Amino acid sequence: MQKKPLNQILNEGFPYWLEVPLLTGATSNLERKCSIAVIGSGLSGVSTAYFLQKEGFKDISILDYKPEQSASYRNCGHILYGTVESMKAFSAIHGKEKAQELWGFSIEICDLIGQTTKELNLDADYKKQGYLAIAINEAEERECQEATQILNSMGFQSEFWERSKVGKLGFRNTFGARFEAGSAQAHPVKFRNGVLKHVLENGGKYFSQVKVTSLKENSNGVTITTDAGTIEADAAVIAANAYSPLFSDFFNTRRLVEPFRGQILTSKPLNHSFSVKYPHSFDHGYEYALVTKDNRLMIGGWRNNSPTREIGTYSLKPNNFISEGLAQFVDSHYEIDELIEWDYSWAGIMGASQTSLPFIGPTNSDRIYSIAGFTGHGFSWAHGSARLLSKIMAGAEIPSVAKHFNPRHRS
Repeated sequence: MQKKPLNQILNEGFPYWLEVPLLTGATSNLERKCSIAVIGSGLSGVSTAYFLQKEGFKDISILDYKPEQSASYRNCGHILYGTVESMKAFSAIHGKEKAQELWGFSIEICDLIGQTTKELNLDADYKKQGYLAIAINEAEERECQEATQILNSMGFQSEFWERSKVGKLGFRNTFGARFEAGSAQAHPVKFRNGVLKHVLENGGKYFSQVKVTSLKENSNGVTITTDAGTIEADAAVIAANAYSPLFSDFFNTRRLVEPFRGQILTSKPLNHSFSVKYPHSFDHGYEYALVTKDNRLMIGGWRNNSPTREIGTYSLKPNNFISEGLAQFVDSHYEIDELIEWDYSWAGIMGASQTSLPFIGPTNSDRIYSIAGFTGHGFSWAHGSARLLSKIMAGAEIPSVAKHFNPRHRS
C-alpha cells in the first residue's frame, strides 16, 4: 500500500466532524440569574438541558467557553454497548452481578440515542449496524471468546467470529473477533446540534463564550463566577468532563477525572469497498475505527504506545508519534490497494474516571451536580447519563444502577 507523507495533511488539528458548523450561542448580554446553569455545551451538557426540560424544569442556561474544543466533536462516532473494558475484564473488576447490571444499563442508554433521534426527527446519520472488536493476537482472541461466553451466559446477545471469517472482511494480521449487533454510530455534531436546537426552541438559553472560573453554593443557590461576571442560579450542573477540575474544587481536590488526549486520523474519500463500515476496534479497543458516509477511513487511538499514554495533558496539538503509529497500523491491518491520503488529524481531551464509570449526581453540595468521567465512551454514556441525572434532580424514581455513579461515594 502506498501512503502520502503525514506532513502533507491539509486539516491538521481540525476535526472532520466540524465540517458541519457547530451551533453556537450568544456572546453578550449574559443572563445574571437562572434556575439551572449547565456548564458545558457538549453532548452531556445539551442532553442534560434537554432531559431537564422533559422533567418540567424551565429557565435553563447553558454556559461554555470555546465549545469547538469539546471532546464531543473529537471522537469516532461510536455508540457502544458496555464500557472501556471487555466483559471478561469488567466482571473481574466489578464482579459478575454488578457488571451485568451496568452492561444492561449501557444497552438502555445506547438505544436511547436512537429513540431521541427518532423523537426529534434528527438528521444525524444514525445507523444501528453493530460493532466488531477484532483481536490482533491470540491472547486478545481468547479474551473476545471468553467475553462472548460470559455475555451469553448473562442473557446478552454477542457473537464470536473465527479468524477465518474476520480475514475475509478486508483485514490482515488479525485473529478472531466479538460482534455486538446492537451498537450503533452517528454524526456527533449533527446529533448535538439537533438536541441543542430543540432546547433553545423550548426556552433554553445558550452562551458560548463564557469562561467559568469557579462555582460555590450559597444560602439561596449557587454563585457562578465567570470572565463576564457572576451568575446566580438555583442549581448548577458540571458537564465539562475532563475540564471539570479546572473550575470545580470538588473535582480538583479529589482527582475524580484525569484528562487524556485521544487522537484520530481521517483519510480522503477512498475508492476501496469496505466490508465493515460500522464501528470496529482492535487491541482491546486501543485502536478504533469507522468508515464515514463519504467513504473515508477514520481511525483513532495508539496512545497505549506513548510513553505518557497521553495522560495529564490539555494540549490539543496532535502528537506526531501517535499519527505515525496510526498510519502504520492501517498499513499493517487493512487490505487497501490504493494510495491513502490523510486529510484530517486532530486530538481531543477525554476524561478518565477514577472508577472507569461516570460520576452522575450531587457533589458535596446539594445544589451542584456532576455528569463527567466517560473514559472514552462518551457518546451514549453522555446522553444516557443526562437522562439519569435529570431524574435525580427531579426527585423521580431512579434505577438501582444509579448507586454505582454517585460522586459522593468517592469523596
